Amino acid sequence: MRIGLLTTSFPRHAGDYAGSFVGDRVRQLLADGHTVDVLAAGDGGGARELEHDGLSVTRIAPHSAPLPSGERGNERAALSREGLSCATAEREKETTARSQEALFYGAGAPEALERGSVRVWLAAAHFSCALAAEARARAHRFDVIESHWLVPSALAALAAAPSHRQRAFAHSGDVALLERIPLGRTIARRLARAGIAIQFVSDALQARFAVLAGQRVGTVEPVALAGEWPPRAGVDVAGRQRLGLARPTVLAVGRLVPIKGHERLLRACARVQGEADPRASRPLEVVILGDGPERARLGRLADALRVRLRLPGFVSRDEVALWLRAADVFVQPSIRLANGRTEGAPFATAEARAVGIPVLVESDVGRLAQGLRRRFHANATGV
Repeated sequence: MRIGLLTTSFPRHAGDYAGSFVGDRVRQLLADGHTVDVLAAGDGGGARELEHDGLSVTRIAPHSAPLPSGERGNERAALSREGLSCATAEREKETTARSQEALFYGAGAPEALERGSVRVWLAAAHFSCALAAEARARAHRFDVIESHWLVPSALAALAAAPSHRQRAFAHSGDVALLERIPLGRTIARRLARAGIAIQFVSDALQARFAVLAGQRVGTVEPVALAGEWPPRAGVDVAGRQRLGLARPTVLAVGRLVPIKGHERLLRACARVQGEADPRASRPLEVVILGDGPERARLGRLADALRVRLRLPGFVSRDEVALWLRAADVFVQPSIRLANGRTEGAPFATAEARAVGIPVLVESDVGRLAQGLRRRFHANATGV
């Protein structure tokens, strides 16, 4: 079966964490014997296509299709009539491409759109139209169209090939966007009534979509991991040495954005350290793998709280696995934002549970501190 898969983010290289759960899904489809054509957001470099072992990946960026030389001359003439130079137009294209890269491969589309930048919204509109156009041009090849994120991917797929068999995966940020944009309920109803097989990562997400759509549709399937994630047999001592971990280590993974709750994690660790016997305690070390707009603020907060913080930035999935085997505890402190947005089923938490590192999922500072205190006391780490 040939599957057309539409998505916003998709791994750009081996070990890339961006869209890694979509990458896992594609690997599973390939293992099941399907052929997969991925249409994904580009990273600013224009449309590129890669084919390998039953997989075709096309990267879509704004204005990505190069014009034939004759048409480029017509474009220049048209621009001159409008009083615009070609250099200005090219700068506008490059700026839009950079906006799209920031939209899908930076801090994340929900955060970027929340800030309301006109350029970011234009980049999102450009991508949505380009994605629908690519899907329409290729639809005759596909037996099934699969979309990741209801908006823009499922909406673009429905516009491109309404009569095709389709399935779509909701990953939380898309439902939250539908809850906030003016036509969100209309879009939700359209998707719900189109006969698309929608899959949600949690019961809560399905219920939220039902409020928008006026009916309960789809199924709930937890996040599934592809590949091998053998459980660890205790803390990896050699890994700790390689990573330079000399203190009890609290690990978190995720973009440095408010919804991840990293500020509350730092405050909980400060509370644990403040309650410890200063003659016996060793300071905790907090490691957050990921990057984003909160980086500088979290660094200043950690200094003010006297909490040791390491921010290695974005790392590959293989390196995430190394950290999961070497740290003492993994924490997922995600919070509910003031606008009501929550996370669906964080992928890193599923990976942590697969590896077998102790996991704390808590956003309240007091309960998080209590959980950390129990964990480190049980491990006799001196905190």
